[in-house]
Amino acid sequence: MSEKFPAQGYKDNVLSDCFADAQRYFLDHYVDVDRAHVVMLAEQNIITGEELKLILQAIEGLDIEAMRNAEYDGSVEDLFYYIQREITAGCGDADIAGKVHTARSRNDIDVTIYRLYLRQQTLDLIEVCSTLHEVFLDLAAAHHESLMPAYTHTQPAQPTTIAHYLLAMAENTGRDIVRIRRAYENMNLCPLGACAITTTGFPIDRARVADLLGFDGPTRNSYGSIASVDYFTELLGSVSGLLINVGKFAQEFLLMAMVEFNVIRLPDGYVQASSIMPQKRNPVAIEHVRAIASKALGQVLGVLTSVHNTPFGDINDVEDDLQPLNFSAIRDSNRAVSLLGHALAAAQFNLDLLRIRAEANFITVTELADTIVRRENLPFSKAHAIVADCVKRATAAGSGVSFDILQAAAKEKIGRSLDLSASELEEALSAENFVRIRNIYGGPAPDETKKALAEQREVQSKNNAWLLERRSKLKQANGKLDAQIKLGLL
Repeated sequence: MSEKFPAQGYKDNVLSDCFADAQRYFLDHYVDVDRAHVVMLAEQNIITGEELKLILQAIEGLDIEAMRNAEYDGSVEDLFYYIQREITAGCGDADIAGKVHTARSRNDIDVTIYRLYLRQQTLDLIEVCSTLHEVFLDLAAAHHESLMPAYTHTQPAQPTTIAHYLLAMAENTGRDIVRIRRAYENMNLCPLGACAITTTGFPIDRARVADLLGFDGPTRNSYGSIASVDYFTELLGSVSGLLINVGKFAQEFLLMAMVEFNVIRLPDGYVQASSIMPQKRNPVAIEHVRAIASKALGQVLGVLTSVHNTPFGDINDVEDDLQPLNFSAIRDSNRAVSLLGHALAAAQFNLDLLRIRAEANFITVTELADTIVRRENLPFSKAHAIVADCVKRATAAGSGVSFDILQAAAKEKIGRSLDLSASELEEALSAENFVRIRNIYGGPAPDETKKALAEQREVQSKNNAWLLERRSKLKQANGKLDAQIKLGLL
């Protein structure tokens, strides 16, 4: 014998979970959509003022907290029908309550509430990214003169400064913010009025509903309003770039925190002791950054895999079961970025050791080769050969590059001594000199990093102004909707 809908297996494995997710994520948004929609219906004379008043009284009388905590019993299919049942009970007139659903569908409602939840998460993520950006900038501001080794292929390469190093991360983060902002702007369009997929014959005002809900406007094509998923895949794409950057940053700082490196120290609040080894100071905060970011990236990839070959239309694959994974991915992204910002803001660099390493391992000798080119008018290839031979001789002798070693290498490679003094050699091998003369646009010289910092401060200011304007617009829209509700209840 066939079971009546919903069958127990369907209820247990689909509907109950989806109902709980909707209670958690969408209840308030469902109600706001109802409020904005009926206000528009009355303004368009699709329902009467008296019908609007009765419907609004029912909506405003909903016990939201009781609804949020209600157990799913299978008496209705989903939260949408549950809310409509409660509105009907509040109206006391099923015919009037039924007019709430004029000129709309669960299809356009669903893609709207998904955007409503996701856009708030997106603004929160942009805010923590902006905070991390500021942490990088504040640290850089204190370290324009602080020398450190730069690494390529995980090996010491050339001297730079902490400011130069951190500004690279700041610029990455600034670009991440711009990408996420663009995703927000494309997401913040309202699908309501698309209905099932082809709009409606009723004279609705889609722009009005969009405005009341704080959107920048309605989506243009009704088919795409329902079928397109790039409102969240674009966001996830930009977030994936952010997470890759965060993972790389975390890996850097974990290596720097190793005792063998010993160039960054987290305060006690961000390290964990061992239960057996009393000496341990485990930098677990940064480990959690990496782990959470990896988890978030995994969720992003899971979403993209789930939707990449689904039909272009209304389909469950991109709806109730999937959307919480979007939200979880963004939440974990927020956690990873926020934790990294807090940990780094409290960290200290081992400046003395970094300075020593900025002149160790022969990493200044690129400038010696450049000096030979300038002083001797030799091609760089020959200067490179001389200096490479110097490094081999010095390594064998267990010393640095001395004046005698330089001249011996020159005689070996070009058959003559160099017209270079011992003091010029000393300056050429100085990390301070190496950094100072690299004052090319984008270089590590303090004057250049100060300019770069000022530019990034301007980027930060613009991002913060954008965020403030966006939050203000949503607050204003909420106030406008509340005002229209009060007017409709008169």
